Amino acid sequence: MKAHGGKLLFAGAVCLAAASLVFGCRKSPQDLAEQKAIERHEQEVNHRNALMKEIKTLDTDRISRGANFLGMLHDTGRLPGFPKGKDGQLRLDKLPTVSPNGPYYWSLELRAITKETPPRHFHYLLVQTYSNSDFQLQKSWRTDDAGKVVEEFPIVPAPKMASARRQFLGPANSGAESEFGSWYNGALGGGFVATDTDDPASGLSYFRIGITNAASYPVNHADLRSVMFPLGRPGKNHGRFTFSFTYKLPEAVKPGDNIEVNLRFFDESETNFLGQKTILVGSSSADSEMTDYKTIATNNIVAPDGAAKADVWVVANIFDPWTSGAAQFDDFSVTTE
Repeated sequence: MKAHGGKLLFAGAVCLAAASLVFGCRKSPQDLAEQKAIERHEQEVNHRNALMKEIKTLDTDRISRGANFLGMLHDTGRLPGFPKGKDGQLRLDKLPTVSPNGPYYWSLELRAITKETPPRHFHYLLVQTYSNSDFQLQKSWRTDDAGKVVEEFPIVPAPKMASARRQFLGPANSGAESEFGSWYNGALGGGFVATDTDDPASGLSYFRIGITNAASYPVNHADLRSVMFPLGRPGKNHGRFTFSFTYKLPEAVKPGDNIEVNLRFFDESETNFLGQKTILVGSSSADSEMTDYKTIATNNIVAPDGAAKADVWVVANIFDPWTSGAAQFDDFSVTTE
């Protein structure tokens, strides 16, 4: 099965490798060798049968999506360690782990093996914070042929599950791990929107939005908007929502400057705007020249009557002035119990 772009491949649907442990007792060298061969064969057969039994219960679609996520990172040159332009093969060495109570709902370790002589082995631990949230890289390292770690690649860990009772609703690609996938962006004049990898709050990437000059608004502006996501089954009474995100304003924020972050509500048709929750970051949040990311989590948000879908909309220099450089955003999340 091809991963995204056809660069990284599964060997078959899922390639499983497992080590067998062989135990013996004191006998003649010939008897011992024969017994070990028999035990090794029996253990391999038993282990293969056990793996095949377990593989039937695996969420193979989720595994494939995880492999495609790594393929996308490879194709965009953002797969840690793996040489750019090289082809490889993905291998599943361990069964995925499901932990409904967290800190991550699902985790999967895949090995990417380069198609060269000698091959190099790169390992990637993928996690999903909630059952339906995005994939993020949690750990990455390289081993030699014997499995010894020879190099580790720094990755900022993904946010942990807030509560096992909460459900992730959106937005998709909440931390720019797929660059602008599932997001719209626009800019006018000196406005800009981008994704970068040099300073994420978690994972590999983050969003940047801002103004490149000091002109007054709204001549120069920029905005970033997620694809709409459902708030639950149509016709169902929605509970209270939590809207959270991380941000960093690395430059000096001028008095009165703010970036506006909105959680907007719409009806089922996606055409009728019903209301929004607005959060201002910058002068209103007393932030300036930040060296670390900060997380805002707004709880107990009640959707307007008739709301069925929502989106996240980040705007710079449209409704409030913003001429204070680039603002960084990561890990948008809307959850409900």
